[in-house]
Amino acid sequence: MRVLIGTDGSEDAIAAARDGLALSATPDVVTLVAVMDTPGAVTAGLESGFAGGMASDAEVDKAWAAEEEAAKADIAATAAELDTPARVDHVTTPGDAGPVLCQLAEELPADLIIVGSRGRGAIKRALLGSVSSYVINNAPCPVMVVRSGILVEE
Repeated sequence: MRVLIGTDGSEDAIAAARDGLALSATPDVVTLVAVMDTPGAVTAGLESGFAGGMASDAEVDKAWAAEEEAAKADIAATAAELDTPARVDHVTTPGDAGPVLCQLAEELPADLIIVGSRGRGAIKRALLGSVSSYVINNAPCPVMVVRSGILVEE
């Protein structure tokens, strides 16, 4: 069994990963995915429709490298909290989290996707819709949405 877990490194996402795995059957492979947002340097100056204010190629590369390092840190923080005998794969990729998770679940293929019910982007979610809602409605496999703090360790 292969489980795909989306994480943004937030406490809620880490708790969802940990608690979701505890509630599911023991997987053979866990794939942790952190989807990188497009850095502001890449799109700076484009919002007005006029050229100018554009970042140099070196600045864009530096911004993407910083996003990738942050995504790797998010995955490392999540992986450190998992108690599983499964092989844990790490994936960082740019894009929109919902579609990326669904596409990756189809490509692997995943038997289950675990996502949290909320992450870092409360305002973005209000404007664009939540990742968990998108995944529930578009995933090629079952989806477990885990609210933070559902399991209490004693």
